[in-house]
Amino acid sequence: MGGGDVGAAFTATLKRIGTALTSEDLLKLYPTDAEASEPIALEECKFFDLFDADPAEARQQQQLERERAQENHGAEYVEDVMMSMYHHPLKKSRAFDFRLEPTEKAQLVANGVVASQRMHAESFAEVYYRLYTDDMPVFVTTDSVLHAWHRSFDGFLMDFEAKVLSPALKKVLGDALFALAASKSDGSTSKAVVDVELFLAMALNLLRGDLRPKDAEKLGKLWSAIEAGATMYTELFSAQRVVDFSQFKPRGHYAKSEELKRYFRAMMWLGTVDFRIAGGRDQAEDLHQLQCAVLLVQFLQGAKSLDAVTRIDSAISSLMADGGLGADSLSPGQLARLVSPEMMSRLSVSATSDSDDEIQKLLVELQQQIVQKGLGSQLISGHPLMENPSASPTNPPTSFALFGQRFVWSAFIFSRLVYDHVLHEGAKQKRRIPSAVDVAFTLFGNNVAAGELADRMEAQASTVTGTEDFVAFRDGIPMTSNLVALRQVIDQEFDDDDAKSESAGEAEASISSLWLRALRALSKPSPNAARAFHSGVWKQRQMNTQLASFTQLRHDSVLYSKQGYSSMTLCEYADGMVDPYPLFWRRMRELAQRMTNLIGDVLNSLVEPPDPNLGWRAKSASGSFHMAKAIRFFDEFASVMTSLEEIAVCQAESRPLSDPQVAFVKTVMEERFGSGSTQYSGWYPSLFYDSREDSGKRDVLVVDVHTDSPSVEHGDPGGVLHLGVGDPLVGFFVVNNVMYAGPVFSSYEFVTPIDARLTDDEFQERLPTIRAPHWARRSYLSSEPINDEFQAEALAPSAPRWSSSSCLR
Repeated sequence: MGGGDVGAAFTATLKRIGTALTSEDLLKLYPTDAEASEPIALEECKFFDLFDADPAEARQQQQLERERAQENHGAEYVEDVMMSMYHHPLKKSRAFDFRLEPTEKAQLVANGVVASQRMHAESFAEVYYRLYTDDMPVFVTTDSVLHAWHRSFDGFLMDFEAKVLSPALKKVLGDALFALAASKSDGSTSKAVVDVELFLAMALNLLRGDLRPKDAEKLGKLWSAIEAGATMYTELFSAQRVVDFSQFKPRGHYAKSEELKRYFRAMMWLGTVDFRIAGGRDQAEDLHQLQCAVLLVQFLQGAKSLDAVTRIDSAISSLMADGGLGADSLSPGQLARLVSPEMMSRLSVSATSDSDDEIQKLLVELQQQIVQKGLGSQLISGHPLMENPSASPTNPPTSFALFGQRFVWSAFIFSRLVYDHVLHEGAKQKRRIPSAVDVAFTLFGNNVAAGELADRMEAQASTVTGTEDFVAFRDGIPMTSNLVALRQVIDQEFDDDDAKSESAGEAEASISSLWLRALRALSKPSPNAARAFHSGVWKQRQMNTQLASFTQLRHDSVLYSKQGYSSMTLCEYADGMVDPYPLFWRRMRELAQRMTNLIGDVLNSLVEPPDPNLGWRAKSASGSFHMAKAIRFFDEFASVMTSLEEIAVCQAESRPLSDPQVAFVKTVMEERFGSGSTQYSGWYPSLFYDSREDSGKRDVLVVDVHTDSPSVEHGDPGGVLHLGVGDPLVGFFVVNNVMYAGPVFSSYEFVTPIDARLTDDEFQERLPTIRAPHWARRSYLSSEPINDEFQAEALAPSAPRWSSSSCLR
């Protein structure tokens, strides 16, 4: 499905179903189909006594067992057991307090799952390590593996950007400016050349990190605007436009080094400062910007850089673009293919035979071709737009960009669920702020989200408990028809993908698309028949997993994804369970395999030929990019996913695990059976690209996903929608009367004032003041967390205690 097809499919679907659907219709069309939870007798559950034991009493009891063994078998026997490399009951230890408080127990009894906000840790590895240290039964969560994937993909991307893309971009810009400097022009062409030079020079200065003295006069105002980071009118391509300069604030992993900060600003410039070539407010301005675009392509051709631009663009799309759509704008390669050699010659800077009037006629002819073919038609408005007072939605102008930001499904969803695209009974609705739950329903196909969305549509500010749970310009607004139209279009798109052969899907899909397919698998019913995996609360836990991982995806791709605007001791695990979704594990395997193929196929076109002494690598001032390491890593990641899939199938079919599978479950964090500090030798730390130790590092992150432009008409001051992922929590699960524990995501959603875009560090500072979403707090999450210091001072000595400080070193 192409870009035009996506937009047309949504419009046609909305026309077919009409705009009068209600929240009741939403629940009828997409019922949750959840089984009712049955109360659990915790005292009868296997391993509950381990979790419910007082650590101090458990240590005392263990010491008594060792003393009895010494009396019966002698001190040498006990010493040999304690120093051996094998597990033995005498070597058990109890260092951590996993006891649940009464309210947490009540939720576990009622639902079979609870995530304790009180028990949070700095990393997923930290939770696994504590369970391992205390010989506790472990639940291997999808959350933890998705986190490992995010960290590894993000680490790979940082490496690739710094060592391959940034040097390649610097060469493209420098060569194009050299070709421009060697050109001669007059008349209207001369004015366009000046604008193109400003565009390229600004990008190169941003990439270098400082404004060269010779460029200060012509670029000083723009440079200051970027530094100020506000939304304002400015002149670009000899025309005034509104630019949101807050987008140039480095965020995500781009805030971690000066080199990546420079790359971020340069690519943000090249991706968001577009050439508006048709459908704008003034035809003369459109034609001038089209002329600028044509000249830019000519300079790229003259510098022999157009092929490099195409390879960079292809690499980015292979990583980040959804639906196989690439950039949400006309690309240089597309424009070069569209313009005939004769027309290109007549529009070139060296042409002398055509008058300005004749050049304008040629540009009109080219513009008509572009519009007729639907090229450069934006599905997502990536800039503040003036509100259209008519009954039809506002359409952004046709756009050309050097490295346009990619089409991503979530931005398309957000754009169709805010003003002025939301229609009810034919009237535009003033919904200006979207929500992550919109994505859970429409993109991930999670029907439990329908209930939350229906409640929000019916809510009024005066009837919602807690004013922070009602969000103005988001809630109390009907939008069922848009939701259903989006769901049907996206289900069809992903169903088509699922119908393809596995090899064909891997060969065509981007990394982001395969990531989304894996998350959609969590909305499918688990083949494991245990009741715990089919309740409404469990499905809300799955929705949290989906949204947290989606936040990580958008965090990793913040630069390339288009954003819409509104208008130690000896130990082992006692037992183990794997999250019961074989399809998810298979999708994750396909994702890792696609990454391997992508590195060896598309991405290596940007890497220098192999040095027989060094192997495949890209050279730059920052070091070398090792392709062999990356390919080997993602191959091994895929192998681990295969093992998890096979174990999930066995457990769903109630078949006993093989000895190697039992050993695999018992070596999540460590493979050794001895004492001492952690060695990060298990398979979970091996899923981290940078190093095994990376698994123990804290990773609190945030990403801005939608901008609500201020509206005087609606009385809306505007804002920026952020999604965040906090510290992992300890989740407790009861499956067939067996109790397990494992790490789960914590996720957040909030709106900041307009132009305020948070970095990860800024979010981390605010995290203690931000509450989890209302739908999570009323389902699988325990009550509000208790401050450790307060707990130590005010609670009884025997009360459960949990320290969030890391034990991993």
